[in-house]
Amino acid sequence: MLSNTLLLLGALAQAHGGPSQPEFAAPASASAPSRASAPAASHDGSARQLEVVVPQGASASVRIDGRLDEAAWAGAPVLHGFTQYDPVEGVPASQRTEARVLLTDDAIYFAVEAFDDTEGGVRATLAKRDGFGRTDDYVRFILDTFDDQRRAFVFQVNPLGVQADGLWVEGQGGGWGDPIDWNPDFLWESAGTVGTDRYVVEVKVPLKSLRFPALPVQDWGFQVQRTIQRNGFGSSWAPRSSGVANQLAQAGKITGLRDLDPGLFMEVNPVLTGSRVGAWDGGRDAFQRGPASGDFGLNVTYGLTSNLTLDATYNPDFSQVEADAGQITVNERFAVRLPEKRPFFLEGTDIFNLPAQLVYTRSIGSPVGAAKLSGKVGSFSVAYLGAVDQVGEDMDHPVVNLVRVKRDMGRSSTLGAVYTDRTQPGASFNRVLGADGRLVLGGRYTVDVLAAGSADGASGEETDWGSFFLAKFDRSGRNLSLNGSFEDIGESFRAGSGFIRRVGVTQVDGRTGYTWRGGRGALVENWGPEVQVQGTWNRDDFWAGRGPEEAEVQLEMSASFRGNVRGSISFERKTFDVAPGEYEGLHVAGVTEGDATPFAPSPALFGGLNSVRARAGISSWERVRLSFGASWGEAAVFERWRGLPADVANSVGGDVNVSLYPTGSLSTSLGIRHSVLRRKRDGSTYSTATIPRVQAQYQFSRSLFARVISEYAVQERGEVLDPETGRSLVRCDEGSCTGAEGSDRYDFSLEGLLGFEPSPGTVVFVGYARQMRDAGGFRFQDVTTRSDGLFVKLSYRFRM
Repeated sequence: MLSNTLLLLGALAQAHGGPSQPEFAAPASASAPSRASAPAASHDGSARQLEVVVPQGASASVRIDGRLDEAAWAGAPVLHGFTQYDPVEGVPASQRTEARVLLTDDAIYFAVEAFDDTEGGVRATLAKRDGFGRTDDYVRFILDTFDDQRRAFVFQVNPLGVQADGLWVEGQGGGWGDPIDWNPDFLWESAGTVGTDRYVVEVKVPLKSLRFPALPVQDWGFQVQRTIQRNGFGSSWAPRSSGVANQLAQAGKITGLRDLDPGLFMEVNPVLTGSRVGAWDGGRDAFQRGPASGDFGLNVTYGLTSNLTLDATYNPDFSQVEADAGQITVNERFAVRLPEKRPFFLEGTDIFNLPAQLVYTRSIGSPVGAAKLSGKVGSFSVAYLGAVDQVGEDMDHPVVNLVRVKRDMGRSSTLGAVYTDRTQPGASFNRVLGADGRLVLGGRYTVDVLAAGSADGASGEETDWGSFFLAKFDRSGRNLSLNGSFEDIGESFRAGSGFIRRVGVTQVDGRTGYTWRGGRGALVENWGPEVQVQGTWNRDDFWAGRGPEEAEVQLEMSASFRGNVRGSISFERKTFDVAPGEYEGLHVAGVTEGDATPFAPSPALFGGLNSVRARAGISSWERVRLSFGASWGEAAVFERWRGLPADVANSVGGDVNVSLYPTGSLSTSLGIRHSVLRRKRDGSTYSTATIPRVQAQYQFSRSLFARVISEYAVQERGEVLDPETGRSLVRCDEGSCTGAEGSDRYDFSLEGLLGFEPSPGTVVFVGYARQMRDAGGFRFQDVTTRSDGLFVKLSYRFRM
């Protein structure tokens, strides 16, 4: 069966015309496309010529092949005059870029000629979809169809036409990079060719793949960006400044669009799966494989209007979703957050974006069915998600309802509300109601506020009520940046459909940084210091005016160097001053059984823990990318019941990731993370963790690929000991004491996937996964298989 499937996939790949290797030699038409004599409108971005009138209704016979040899392109507006925004801002782009736009009755077309005067300087591979942002050159088209400067479609292509897409959501996330959610997948066409002095890309986006207002005449925000990977230079058609909080507010516009009609929009995506799984039941030689089984699922999307979409799923299958990378958890205080990867939950989730994660869709573990309504009506963004989950050994079926409404205020501000409800009929419920606002002042300052309350209870019991409040302030600046936050969470606050790590605390955070910028081509392109101060209080102590339980000061110096090299080093000092009453119930085990004394660590033990961290990333080389980090110093060892500091250890840790691109079709990633904690009192080892991970993917074409992932996780942890006596720490309740014994885990996983995916939702997958356990760290002796599974998935995305 497998051999027949391989033959089928190969035939399908040939039918879709996918090249087996990157096409680095473009035909003459790609390097010097023919032009008609009619002049095209010219728009110089550097001269602020940012309003583009696109001729409408033309029957543009454009073939998406990466060659601009059709007559229709000759009359299309030409966008040029790009300026650089990263790492040096406001100077002319180092390489010339020209973009063009066309509009027909059913689609919008984009094209770019990206010139490059460095021979062999263009980086392009047959990367996986959405997977080339840090490896290949690319151009990016940003389309704000509601012209509300809050949310925009992103279509990104590398020089060979490989696609990446997502949604730009102002105010989402933070830290490195633009606020783009790369999870949504849209249906569109793209192609690219690489010549001797440029590469050319063409893109066709059907109007059915977009959402826009139902207005007779409308304007769309529009931006084109280009990134050159060998030096990290980023440039844009409409000039960008980091001194403006809202980047979409700096985009240009496509104006005067009339009578746009996507027509009937409906997608039906049936899914057939077959699998055979095995599991270990605990006895010797007790690994059993069940019979082969099949299943059917269905996804339906219907466009109620041009801006409002209804999605529904029955029995969704997520078996092809890549496994989560292992996390080091030997000294974790709180739950580990995992990213959402399942397709149904990724579409439209930007509307559920909040200053704190009151909506965490991975809390819906295994839905039987779900429905989702999302879109924009006038100035209101609305979303609803309902699901029937299936969890636990008893296969309980909690019902989940999530509602979100957000209204645009002024040019960039918003006001919203959220409601979540997770109810186990006849047993328990959790409900959260919240309101939030985002205020942008003077284009540079941003204030985010969120207030919420929760009700948590069970049938026949009293309801627990909890409160949550968060306020954030941010100042954007090319040189000086400032931000701060205040968070107050009640002890009884519960977000059953969200992800809140800690309750009963108040936290204040402040950060300021300054960046000096060098000229383009300078050895140091930008550098600067940053200072962060954070305090965490027991909530009652904060409002009573007492000092914090935890305080942290961090000093960091970061720099970007010529050749796309980045690095940072930071010094961190932490202090813990936990009230003795917080340790109530924790005891130190006595010499004889049942003889235990209350645990009361000396405050001086946690009076100042110092550590140093360093990170670097190098993207200078065409075939190799390297990132690594290291940390050393002092760290608190946390007891395992409440996450309170109980001991001090000397900590050493680090991680290395090497990405290799031996050919334009093969990509590999080799990573390893390591951590060791040794008790400061006597140097004995409390914990050690080592997790190597190897991933390799080969693209036979843009549609056909094979992927292998292997991970080995060693996590060893000893008992938490009293730092003074060295005896075990135990928890006592009504005269009975329980210790937290050490644990050793040696897990080994292997998964492989052969996939044919010509477009999102249309797939043929054959996969295998195995979970194993070793008898000791890296012994590879007496390895036992705990579970495995072989699966086949077939689906097709019908669009009407």
